[in-house]
Amino acid sequence: MNLPRIATLFFAMLLLVAGAPALAQYQEGVHFERIDRPDAASAGDEIEVVEVFSYMCPHCRNFQPYVAAWEADLGEDVEFRRVPVVFNRSWEPFARAYYTASVLDMLGDSHEALFAALHDERRPIRTLSDLADFHAQFGIDADKFESTAKSFPVESRLRMGNANLGKWGVRSTPTLIIDNTWRVSPRRGGTFDEMLAVADWLLDRARAERGPAEDDTAEPESSEDPAAGS
Repeated sequence: MNLPRIATLFFAMLLLVAGAPALAQYQEGVHFERIDRPDAASAGDEIEVVEVFSYMCPHCRNFQPYVAAWEADLGEDVEFRRVPVVFNRSWEPFARAYYTASVLDMLGDSHEALFAALHDERRPIRTLSDLADFHAQFGIDADKFESTAKSFPVESRLRMGNANLGKWGVRSTPTLIIDNTWRVSPRRGGTFDEMLAVADWLLDRARAERGPAEDDTAEPESSEDPAAGS
């Protein structure tokens, strides 16, 4: 019996089994859904990823550490943004607060803090006035926050966000929209880690469908007639 050969084959089989998940193909309707009537995919080489969420959603709060780490490692060809969902009237002030914080350029301070205040600290924040008082800790006067929350820029973003959510067919949170074409949620993707693995796979698919990027450093071909200088 050739023991060394058997041992080599055994370890090779182990490596194949360990690498099997990386070779897995994700299936539409099982791991992700195609948007029924998608708009055009992101123009050019840039791929858009949208996180659909609500501050009122406990699953979205649990998702934050995962998606924050994932976002930090996204390639330069990916544009990441968020859209707050309004599934019922009580969620509307929180969507408005997100867009207000965006207009006031304070999301870097307030986004994670609001999730923590609602779900970790269980603070009784319910109304727009409550949200204005909460954001005052970041140096924004509560009256200014409320007036901005009712301004045209915030109203426009809220209407546009709601319209996009209808187009994307979002029915649960958190959900990721990949390249305006595919929808991924824990219901389809499984765990948060699996959901993000599906999103990575779809990003690679979007890149492949775009084809190889053009090399901007290549020397342009000369259009000069070689015989012209003769």
